[in-house]
Amino acid sequence: MLRAGKKGRSLADAKKNPKNAKKPEDLLRRGVAEFRRGNYEHSQSLLEQAVAAAPDCAEAHAWHAAACGRLIEKAWSLPEKVEWLGKMEEAVSAAMALDPDLPLARRMRGAMLLYTPEMLGGDPEAAAADFRYCIEKGMREADVWVSLAECYIYMDDKPKALQALREALSVDPGHSRAKELTAKLQKDKG
Repeated sequence: MLRAGKKGRSLADAKKNPKNAKKPEDLLRRGVAEFRRGNYEHSQSLLEQAVAAAPDCAEAHAWHAAACGRLIEKAWSLPEKVEWLGKMEEAVSAAMALDPDLPLARRMRGAMLLYTPEMLGGDPEAAAADFRYCIEKGMREADVWVSLAECYIYMDDKPKALQALREALSVDPGHSRAKELTAKLQKDKG
């Protein structure tokens, strides 16, 4: 279901126009499904359409930011990465303006702050605050804990990083990135 921002319209408002009643919700649902399947280009396109159909929906903007983030990872050239980063920043800003309490919006902002170089606005400490917020609000996914651990690594706080990685592995014992970082930190420690 589309979640409108505190200042945004609800899905019920969109349903007043029967021609477009299900379109934003359907686009969001399909975009999220494609994201979860790893079809990030198609996901981004559907989520961009969802944002256009429901510009006051914080959840649509947050998912669009997630898809843009994955496309940054896949991009080969620096200009392409910068282009996707700009789109991700716009989507995160829109989601946060609509609903700053939405955990997915905070997670996307945290990811953007963590993986953006500091000279371009990255801030691991602010990212850590966003990931801790997500965890406090019930996001228990291993990836959130791993991202928090990476923040602590950047902040040179290895004990907190190891604790976050233990939490990640308690959620998903086979999480490869959590196991890799744990081994690296333990090796560096010894």
